[in-house]
Amino acid sequence: MKFEVTQTNSYEYERPVRQSINQFRLRPLHDELQTVHEYTAIIDPVSETYGHTDYWGNYVETFYIWSEHQTLSIETISKVETNSIEFDVSNPLTSEQRQELTSHSFKQAYAEYLIDRHYTTIPEDAMKKETNEIWAQSRDELDFVVNLNEHIYNSMEYVSGATNVMTTADEVLEHRTGVCQDYTHLMLALCRYRGIPARYVSGYIYIGENSAYRGDAATHAWLEVKLPGQKWFGVDPTNNAIVGEQHIRIAVGRDYSDISPLKGVYIGGAHTLDVSVSVKNLEERVSG
Repeated sequence: MKFEVTQTNSYEYERPVRQSINQFRLRPLHDELQTVHEYTAIIDPVSETYGHTDYWGNYVETFYIWSEHQTLSIETISKVETNSIEFDVSNPLTSEQRQELTSHSFKQAYAEYLIDRHYTTIPEDAMKKETNEIWAQSRDELDFVVNLNEHIYNSMEYVSGATNVMTTADEVLEHRTGVCQDYTHLMLALCRYRGIPARYVSGYIYIGENSAYRGDAATHAWLEVKLPGQKWFGVDPTNNAIVGEQHIRIAVGRDYSDISPLKGVYIGGAHTLDVSVSVKNLEERVSG
């Protein structure tokens, strides 16, 4: 599927600020799952951006504004084509795959996606209690991921504003409310507890006019798990969905701190930030 995505990030400062240094990750990933045909970043006040690829393979842009300014706008426009790989979750893992999953070599290869992080640290007894029944009833680790995805969707309440970007998985598990970032951090923690490498994904989701999916009014988040002999496999606990062509990936990492879409420092007072996202399906045809 082909999409045009426009994201506008508008900062307003309580008084003029200066010496602003900013960094953003907003260009979609270009890989076997999706192709970026066009990408433009427009900065106001006008500033040149300097790009590099980070450790996780994400494109990072940095820019500087030394003069005084009271507003700042970052608009990105992307034309991207998703090429989702069909993944049959009904196929069980082989005994060889399950054995490799617990091997030292596999754990070492994906150690960065198995360790506890600030966002994903939960007491072991709480994780055991949360996953014991699902683990016992699942056919294998793949089946566990699918069942856990559904469990988190059913046991959580989606509430905008109930959490913030610093909320941890432990807090999410306790209060059972949050948004896509919270659903994702919780599932990351529980997958890792059961020995399944998992990584955070930021991006967009196209839901169309008649879908019950959440997330197209802002950036979205979900996760990918790694199982032996398979490509990274995406699940979206916010929507109880297997990731497909409607998901547009921007960045991957261990948790939100690795893929923070916008961050910066400046000399001056407080600010407000308004973010708007538009995802347009370029393949839709209008009749009439």
